Amino acid sequence: MHEVVVTGMGIVCPIGVGADAVWAALESGRSGVRVVPELAEAGLPIPIAGDVSDFDPKEYVKPRKSLKVMSRETQMGFTAAEMAWDAAGLAEARVDPERLGVTSGSNMFCPEVAELALACRASDAGGGQFDFSRWGSDGLREIFPLWLLKYLPNMAPAHTSIVHDARGPSNSIVAGDTSGLLAIIEAADVVARGHADVMLAGGASSTIAWMDLLWHAGARLSRRIEEPARACRPFDANRDGMVGGEGAAMFVLETRDHARARGARPLARLLGHGRRHEPPAIESYRPTGRSIVQAIDAALRMADLKASDVGHVNAHGLSTQIDDRIEAEAIQKTLGDVPVTAPKSWMGNIGPAGGAVELAVSLLGLQQRGQIPPTLNYETPDPKCPVNVVTEFATAATPLILALSHKTTGQAVSLLVAVERE
Repeated sequence: MHEVVVTGMGIVCPIGVGADAVWAALESGRSGVRVVPELAEAGLPIPIAGDVSDFDPKEYVKPRKSLKVMSRETQMGFTAAEMAWDAAGLAEARVDPERLGVTSGSNMFCPEVAELALACRASDAGGGQFDFSRWGSDGLREIFPLWLLKYLPNMAPAHTSIVHDARGPSNSIVAGDTSGLLAIIEAADVVARGHADVMLAGGASSTIAWMDLLWHAGARLSRRIEEPARACRPFDANRDGMVGGEGAAMFVLETRDHARARGARPLARLLGHGRRHEPPAIESYRPTGRSIVQAIDAALRMADLKASDVGHVNAHGLSTQIDDRIEAEAIQKTLGDVPVTAPKSWMGNIGPAGGAVELAVSLLGLQQRGQIPPTLNYETPDPKCPVNVVTEFATAATPLILALSHKTTGQAVSLLVAVERE
């Protein structure tokens, strides 16, 4: 099996577009969670979120006409991939198209409400009653013919593949909040097995699209709307729910030999991973955390490492009562008093791409300073969350990151990454 390294990364998230902007936000302690004007103007009861307020896709998407068939998530994912491509110096490299692939994690992209308005009006039977028979005959005529292409979850890797003529293994993974890390793991396996020389991998997603917000009606969200920047509080005793967010991160993965041959410097190397699932209790729909324990143990075994080798954990840190508790207990059981950081405190829950975006934050911290990025809003320790939460930049004992993502339906994923510094 080939050794897999990271040679470039791109990030688009609520605290910045591009690595430099994200790092500046981390250094200044600036949260990406705010009152979103569009949500407030619409009168939504929870108008706070981690949105990417300074993102203009026209600056990054080429050809420009592609924007017509790109959802916002696809635009962010494409942008992150282009940033990773440039950072890895692949523009000057001659990569065999047959050995270049793309894998991205995402959710089911929600269509923009405005795009369906005319179709819904055309299906009005009178008095605001929706007539399904009119939808097929009149409603669909009002929809942009290529509308569906905007909202397929495989569109981010598809557009990236087209632009770079990537004809190698490509895929999209839709597995909830574990999707981003799963995409990186799958791409790394493809490279390790020798089925590709270079893979672009990561994720793009949002939990704050209008239809998503309307569908979930604020379920599990923090009500701390008067102080948005302090709303997301992973592992804190006073946490009251998660905060929505959006973003994307992509990484360039290749074999060490391939990187060396083209003169590229590895940023990090992938050492091991774990993927586990436990059936949640039918009555409570709540997992026990057993799958998180198993995923961590599996990653350590694969990498042939001990718990003491881990420099810090990049936690899922959702900021909900049950999720934080089971994750904290699992970390304590497997890794003891290891330092823990929770990047969602800065940007909210991006959803499926969250694992990739949060991993990028840890990589930035270790590359820039050799330090662990802090967790915001951790003020009152919770006895039910027995973890060592880092609240200020802290020197990492080792350059080894264990990234975690998990779901309430029982899935858990872990990924061990070792940063390489000059």
